This record gives sequence, C-alpha cells and structure tokens, in this order.
Amino acid sequence: MSKDYTKLWKELGLDLVKHDGLLSVLSDAYKNIYLSQRNRPDGMKYFDFVISEVHGLRVEEIYEAKKQGRKVIGTFCVYVPEELVLALDGVFIGLCAGAEVGFEEAEKFIPRNTCALIKAFMGFKLSGLCPYVELTDLIVGETTCDGKKKAYEIFDEITKKMYVMEIPNMKNDFDKQLWLKKIIKFKDKLEEISGKKITLDNLKRATEIVNNKRTALKRLSKLRAYDPSATSGLDALLLNQIAFYDEPVRFTMKVN
Repeated sequence: MSKDYTKLWKELGLDLVKHDGLLSVLSDAYKNIYLSQRNRPDGMKYFDFVISEVHGLRVEEIYEAKKQGRKVIGTFCVYVPEELVLALDGVFIGLCAGAEVGFEEAEKFIPRNTCALIKAFMGFKLSGLCPYVELTDLIVGETTCDGKKKAYEIFDEITKKMYVMEIPNMKNDFDKQLWLKKIIKFKDKLEEISGKKITLDNLKRATEIVNNKRTALKRLSKLRAYDPSATSGLDALLLNQIAFYDEPVRFTMKVN
C-alpha cells in the first residue's frame, strides 16, 4: 500500500491485528498466484494496483463518498440491480466473502456444514476484517439458496441493515412479474434511505454505465477464445472480481 490506513481502519472498527495478518497472507498469495505468471499484459498493472489498495485507497474513496452523503450499498451477487443504486448517486460495492476467514466465529451462529461462501461473509464481519461491511448503509442479499435465506436472517441480527430480494425459481410470466415487483420494492427502499427519487434521466445514465461495464467484460471474455489468449484464465477471473468493487466508469476504461 502507498500509505498508512491504520487510522481509517480503526475508525471503521476493524480488528487491526487480525487485519494486518490477513493482508499479509493475501499479499503473499497474490504474488504467488498472479504475479508469478509469465508474459502478463502490461494492462494488468492497474488491476494489480487495485488489489494492492483493496483495503486502502478504495476504502478511503468510499469513506469520502459516504461523508458527502452518498449511500453505500453492499451486495453478494450480480442479481442485485446496480443500476438503481447508481441512479441515486450511490456506491455499489461487493462484500468480502472470498477466503476462509472467521469460520470459527461464524459457526457460533450457523451449522458447521454450511457452505464456505456463507461462513466467509459472516466470518469477515464477525472477525472485524471487512471494511466494506462497516461502510454500508444497506446490505442486500438474494435468495439464491436456502442456506443464504437463513443466514441473512442471522446476519440482520448482527448488522441491523440487511435487505433481502426474493429471486424467482422459474422463468414463467408469474415469476417475471414477481421479480419486477421485487425490483420496484428495492427502488422504493433505496429512495427511502437516500431521501432522493430516481428519475428517468438518472436511470438511463446509470444503465449506460453498467451496460458499458458488462460490454467490456464480455469483450474480455471473447478474447479468451484466441490462440494464444490475450490474458490468462486467472486474470480474467480477477477482473470479474474487481468489477464488484472498483469505481465502474474507471474500471470499464481500464478493461477496454
């Protein structure tokens, strides 16, 4: 990292000792897995920088946005419509759940045989290791499995800021209407917590931003079909992960 963010982490209530240990482990893993690759494109340097500052500069950016009155919405899944958050000038951020962290703490609340993803997002929070969770004004879950449904109930008791979107299980007209109603209900919730109204112009602007990001990622995916490929599968996966928390306009420009 380029600067010391200890004061910020402390203000967010992170466990500084455990957090330092986590960053050390993740840094070593990143070097061994990603930076050890041969013939990596120079364009990956920006994304390496993003990872190096994933708990630093990006957290600081969101912290400053929050102080300016912008609402921070945390999610775990692509089903949550990012466009609605951006239409209210909110910050859309993916939450920590990608490592076996805090499982012992999580298992105090959920069964040991619960899937690793669920234990991870609970473990990060319970261990005081995810700055993004602490920055959120609302955490949006989605009912993609029974385990998550129960976990979100417990997570709401811990965080006091969960909101759950019901995901239809089928693609018939009834389920499409159900999903539309869930999206409208989510819009109402965002307007309630932000004190703003979503306008058609703002929604168009936000939709263009998100669609441009999706188009860039789709182009990247198509490049993987070439021989030799322009980038490795590891780096393609990395960019898709970074898409969850980097600023969307800047991210799209760098992917392109």
